Amino acid sequence: MRIFSTGSEKREFTQEEADLLISMLPGFGGTSTTFASAKSIENSDVFTVINLLASDVASLDIDMTKNEIVQSNEVANLFNINPNGLYSGGTLKFIITANALLNGESFCEIIRGKNNKVIALYHLRNSQVVIKQDAETNYKLVYDVSDDKGKIRRIKPADILHFKFFTLDGIRGVSPLKSLKDDLSMQKDSKRFLANFFKNDTQTGGILKMKHGRLSKEARDKIKREWQESNAGVDNAHKVLVIDETFEYEPIEVDTEVLKLINASTFSTETIGKVYRIPRHKLGLETSNMSLAQANLDYLTSTLNSYLKVITNELNYKLSTDYKSKFQFDTSPFKTIDVETHTKLTLEKVDKGIISLDEARKRLGEEPRNDELGNKHFISLNYTTLDQIEEYQMLKAKGGGKSGQNGTKGTDDE
Repeated sequence: MRIFSTGSEKREFTQEEADLLISMLPGFGGTSTTFASAKSIENSDVFTVINLLASDVASLDIDMTKNEIVQSNEVANLFNINPNGLYSGGTLKFIITANALLNGESFCEIIRGKNNKVIALYHLRNSQVVIKQDAETNYKLVYDVSDDKGKIRRIKPADILHFKFFTLDGIRGVSPLKSLKDDLSMQKDSKRFLANFFKNDTQTGGILKMKHGRLSKEARDKIKREWQESNAGVDNAHKVLVIDETFEYEPIEVDTEVLKLINASTFSTETIGKVYRIPRHKLGLETSNMSLAQANLDYLTSTLNSYLKVITNELNYKLSTDYKSKFQFDTSPFKTIDVETHTKLTLEKVDKGIISLDEARKRLGEEPRNDELGNKHFISLNYTTLDQIEEYQMLKAKGGGKSGQNGTKGTDDE
């Protein structure tokens, strides 16, 4: 196998290949634990945080609004219902969110049909995508996407949705897990310590002494292995231990306060939640003093909204047709207090003309009318503008404010 190449040929390495090559260099010690994104969800705290955020994003619909009024839009329908023939819109939103939270970035290919119309959306695995700056296009970004057979397609940025929750250069996303390497290692080692403690029937170790004779390393290893097989484990708990007079067993005592400290420690859980900006009450670390409505609103504004904005900003950048139209998530489920209050607030917005009849029906779970009447905004006749009130007062002061029952102005002779 040739390691070094000569001549003008060039080879582009993915990040995974580069890391593997670096690890093969002489003197490379590496780290005690390597956390790839797929392995990280084996940690229960990481899984909880990723599942919480990705599920919440997936549960919200994406709307297309024009002048703050919701419009029917086929791209929004793709994201919400059927982006392709493989999975639903909720699954697509879950995938892109979870990948961006774990890997730092996620990719979605835009499939276009006739007249540049978007007809499908497909998630791309991070290992499939290599980002380059193409010299032929004045160093603009291009995306080289490889399939399972190794064939590479070059896709222009307009046909790739690239979601990055944290970035230092605007080109590549950075995984939050990089800041959690030591915390995850500490948590994993602590859990392994507890697992071994209980696996060995709460005996963390002991000394088996042979009173007479000297044993070789092979003999010691054999006795140790046979002792472990015969006496360790839950199945051997509280059974009679039989040894002859040539051996003496001395258990090593452990401070149970250390075990209590390890078992009760929530430091790593708090750190993982802090990195992803998850409130403590969402992780079950404390009881919130806020009401359910306040807690949901706090979670929406301080945590979830920042992730939603990243997604909609990319959609608006790549798929919005004009500056008046924009994609946005419908976050009303997190603003709903209870059914009675939600219904009351919705009807008040209809009465004041803030939302249309169809918007109100949608919020109340009813099928919209989808006609001219449903898109209209209603307002009471008792309301008027300040300038009209001033005009009415001026007319009244001049004696022209009298009117008959038929609505016409009266005269002084009447």
